[in-house]
Amino acid sequence: MRGIGPWLAAAAAAVAVAGCGDGGARESGEGAAPSAAPGESAAPSPDGADAAQVYVLNRYGDENGFDDRRPVEYVATEFTTFSGMEWDEWSPDRARGEGGLLGTWCMEQECQNDPYEVEVELADPVEVDGVRYFTAYTITGYDDDMTDGVRRALEDADGGKLARPSGE
Repeated sequence: MRGIGPWLAAAAAAVAVAGCGDGGARESGEGAAPSAAPGESAAPSPDGADAAQVYVLNRYGDENGFDDRRPVEYVATEFTTFSGMEWDEWSPDRARGEGGLLGTWCMEQECQNDPYEVEVELADPVEVDGVRYFTAYTITGYDDDMTDGVRRALEDADGGKLARPSGE
């Protein structure tokens, strides 16, 4: 991206990772509960049946974000996106899965076209307006091609923190 200012490069990455919008249609993992539509709450049901459910705030195709469980495509922060995710576990305390990892921090390595394969764990759920959200991620298995420098760039970008809604 030589010759392009850092702000333009970041904007290009945001467009590349967020998608072009899909009219509200979302992919969900096999066996996953449906995602709330943008602007709708994914609050637990009155009978408490969903009380143990934990979500992520996903900005894939929606800059405002929406509550999601087991997302296949997951814009986790303004810097980091997970793609092609397959989730082995999604429990009240943690989620574990594997898939592609890309973001603004690896644009020079052209990771938008060839994401790093990783294993990830989501943790530290907190409640915001009656809904629980994972707030942190840890990469537990790295792609062999992911150098120490790229790993540091990822850590510096968002420090393993996930986006979450601000309480009203």
